[in-house]
Amino acid sequence: MSTITLAMIVRNEAHYLAACLDSVKDHVDEIVIVDTGSTDHTLHIAAGYTDKIYPFPWQGNFSEARNYAIGQSTGEWILSLDADERLVCPTGHLKEILSRDPRIEAYMLPLDYQINEQTGEYNRFLVLRLFKNKKEYFFTGPIHEQVVIQKKETVGQVDSLHIQHTPVSAQERNRKRGRNLTSLKKACAANPEDPFLQYYLGVEWLGLGKPRRALPLLQKAYRHLTDEHILVRAPALRYLLLCLNAMGRFDQTICLGQEAALAYPDYTDIYYLTGLALSEKQEYKLAVKWLEQSVQCGVPPAYYSHMQGSGGFLAYYHKGYCHEKLGQEAEAKACYEKALRENHRFFYPVGSLFLLLLRNQGARRAVDYFKGEKFFNHPPIALTLAEMLFALGSPGMARECLEGEVSTDSYEEILFQRGKYHIYCGDFRRGLIYFDLLPENSIFLEKVYLHKALALWLSGAYQEGRELALTLWKNPGLRPLAKVLLEISSRLQQDLTLEPKEHREGLEFTEASLLFDLCGRYLPDLPAVGCHHLKKLTGILQNRLLGATGGVSWLDEYYKDKIQGIQECFHSRFGWVKWRHE
Repeated sequence: MSTITLAMIVRNEAHYLAACLDSVKDHVDEIVIVDTGSTDHTLHIAAGYTDKIYPFPWQGNFSEARNYAIGQSTGEWILSLDADERLVCPTGHLKEILSRDPRIEAYMLPLDYQINEQTGEYNRFLVLRLFKNKKEYFFTGPIHEQVVIQKKETVGQVDSLHIQHTPVSAQERNRKRGRNLTSLKKACAANPEDPFLQYYLGVEWLGLGKPRRALPLLQKAYRHLTDEHILVRAPALRYLLLCLNAMGRFDQTICLGQEAALAYPDYTDIYYLTGLALSEKQEYKLAVKWLEQSVQCGVPPAYYSHMQGSGGFLAYYHKGYCHEKLGQEAEAKACYEKALRENHRFFYPVGSLFLLLLRNQGARRAVDYFKGEKFFNHPPIALTLAEMLFALGSPGMARECLEGEVSTDSYEEILFQRGKYHIYCGDFRRGLIYFDLLPENSIFLEKVYLHKALALWLSGAYQEGRELALTLWKNPGLRPLAKVLLEISSRLQQDLTLEPKEHREGLEFTEASLLFDLCGRYLPDLPAVGCHHLKKLTGILQNRLLGATGGVSWLDEYYKDKIQGIQECFHSRFGWVKWRHE
């Protein structure tokens, strides 16, 4: 059976390297790592997996470093991965693939590049990362380096495994884009007519949110690339459509989409992105047709660069919106349901579906519908709807959304939200119990303190509220919050109302306004619970805000928003009625 070497280049990849090597160690016979100047723990981590670690001075050229790694490899095949990638492959499957066809000397593998970790959205590309260890196969290009195989008939394609790109922080992503821009600008200056370099440079500018800079580069790349290079021309087209939409040039998107659909009738993403442009122009009937066509296409052939969901949940969601705008509520509801069922992590249709049901059936029946359809079994859906209900002033129904088993996927968030909703339903004891279950390093702790203080005040435990504030004061980062909590606890203990004129400049406005807003969401299961304390608390907070700079304006907008929300709710349910102020 053929031997495989994983050949990598790394630099300061301590955060990602172990996960990458764990994913591939059982599939390869040898691991070769070339380090171009790490200053973190990368080399220490690498040493736990291989002793074949080689230094290589960075010279601004990725191909040189990768080819050096190949030169140290003894396997019959080379697998090339970046440290922020993982191989997703059944045990033994990689070698089984290599034994299938002796004529194949290289394989294109699917690469899933995640664009939204929360919703699971990703782009899929085909990349040549698995090839025979022969002297004629090597990387070329200083950046976005490629292995060129002259005999196309020797290149195979695999769909039964894939490479998964690990999302990086925004800071790290921008650092890498900045590095790439520098290298690409230099390469483009030396080869100004190279469409591949124009494509890569355009993608970097688009990724940095600069569509105006990306547009001419992507236009040139798409115009000069041919179908012989469909693996680059297809994504150039998709990014060009995205770029035009980002710039609001919807007419150009539509014209290009119509032209491209004739050339590539099975390319799902064309129909999806053109459908979005038509929707933006309020051409909802046409948008529905294009989005329906993207659904009919489904997953396109692998040689197209594809946005996962553009032939499924993404198309259904936008199609539902168009149906709703056309007054076709049954069709809209069906589309939103399909979007949620296809991808439970894609929570955006939750709001649209709930508001549609709310308009026709009321909140109680809408919540019962979500429960009956088992949507609450999926934390992203349950959490999204719960927070909507809480914002609408229904903490009791928000609590219902999270009554199932606590999912390990969202364990901390569910505990936090459960605690919060119980508190605003007047069940202070159970709410505080949920808060106590959170780990000491939870990302929700600062928010917990705010709700915990409110629970203590509404239960009449003013002294405990004061003790909480004094504890928070020990943390310099929490002193703005502690200052407000301490002042309010003292006022409540002394049964004093803070008069507007007593306000001192420098007292924290943000925390006071947030507390005042949260008081308005308190709706206890038993009406008498905490109401006396609530009246005292809101009086203190309102007077405090009246004395703060900008407080009067904030309160004015707050009450206007409340009135507008009631009006819109009435209008959506019963139709528009002119409100009279007598």
